[in-house]
Amino acid sequence: MHDNATAGRVEIDGTVFNPFSPDFIRAPTETWQKLLRDYPIAWHRDLQMWVVNSHELCGALLKDNRFSPNFRLWEHAPPEKAEADKNDWDHVFDHSLFVVDPRTHLKMRKLTMPAFSKPVMAKIDDKIRDLVDACFNDIGNPETFDVYEAIATKLPVRSIARMVGVPTDMEDFFHDFALNVVLSTRPNLKPDERERAVQATLPGFEFFKQMIRERRALDHPGEDFLGSLIAARDGDDSLDDYDILSIILALITAGSDTATDLHTYALKGLLEHPDQMEKLRAHPERMENAIIELLRHGSMGKFPFFRFAAEDAEFGGQAIAKGQCILVNLSAAWHDPAKYPDWDRLDIDRNLDGNLVFGAGAHFCIGTYLVRVQGGLMIKEFMRRFPRAELRNGDGDIDYDYSHHNARRITRLCVETHVADTEEAA
Repeated sequence: MHDNATAGRVEIDGTVFNPFSPDFIRAPTETWQKLLRDYPIAWHRDLQMWVVNSHELCGALLKDNRFSPNFRLWEHAPPEKAEADKNDWDHVFDHSLFVVDPRTHLKMRKLTMPAFSKPVMAKIDDKIRDLVDACFNDIGNPETFDVYEAIATKLPVRSIARMVGVPTDMEDFFHDFALNVVLSTRPNLKPDERERAVQATLPGFEFFKQMIRERRALDHPGEDFLGSLIAARDGDDSLDDYDILSIILALITAGSDTATDLHTYALKGLLEHPDQMEKLRAHPERMENAIIELLRHGSMGKFPFFRFAAEDAEFGGQAIAKGQCILVNLSAAWHDPAKYPDWDRLDIDRNLDGNLVFGAGAHFCIGTYLVRVQGGLMIKEFMRRFPRAELRNGDGDIDYDYSHHNARRITRLCVETHVADTEEAA
């Protein structure tokens, strides 16, 4: 299809959509609305990938088996190594939910179900609740503090670490491992950057292989998340070591980046809309809906999801060639007036049926539960401890990491707690 693929192709470039522009990172909505209005799907000449923007097309693409999250289908992916040359990263990726065939994917999802059972999740809830309490105890009662430094850099990676059994004295090690896991398959990075990330994951995979070996040697591997994965059986089917490592990889990929940005964007959204904060305070049972709406409204991603064409395909009136990369621009889709006429309004009571906040189709986000739990516990504790909090100087003295590989990452969001006023009122 490559020879004729450009005939009638809708194309854009960096003058229309530049995800690296500081102006876009600070104020993206004008760009999103232009993409939604004029370019629901287009080939980006500078990024060398398709960009799908409308809510309808994003939803359809995520459910279309012609488009896969398998990085190896990309036309510019490094060639697959010979079996004898593969390292742990290669083997884990071979077993990844993003790569395996649909039948194996279904088998692995089924075998992971015990690890996400209510008893196991209740234990994880307790661990995350303890982490949230400790995080806020460390913050104390200052007149002002930075949400990014005090909360967002700590809770997400610690939550996943606790979930998979990483000791507290290895959090920095796990943080580096998690970051490099995310970086290792990003199509928007240079090949040498991806390879450095791959190499940096190897000590982490070796650590988890040793942990799994030790658990398997026990009479019972334990009733926590890792133990449940090791013990899982369905007839003759079970999870081998690389299957288990691939589940950990999926959790990190799904949960670490998203949760980091959830904490800053959630508090930014609520503090900018005090009426919604008060509504949530009065109706905590609406927390789950509120978290989805805060993620939708904040739309923190520069490069939310990627898919790769497994075959030549007609989609959205465009000819997509096998091997081409597609950016599923959910950040724009969440602001699509065709789906949300009042897209710019934060409404924790919004009807969110059919939302794409955690994806759609067979690869619905595996880290959904973890993100919701830690986000809900964090917001509840923030509202309890700092009921009169406001953004400092009106915007939190906000700043961003303009070079971040994936997100419109907020790196400073300062709040005035007014704890003295609260204590006097008490």
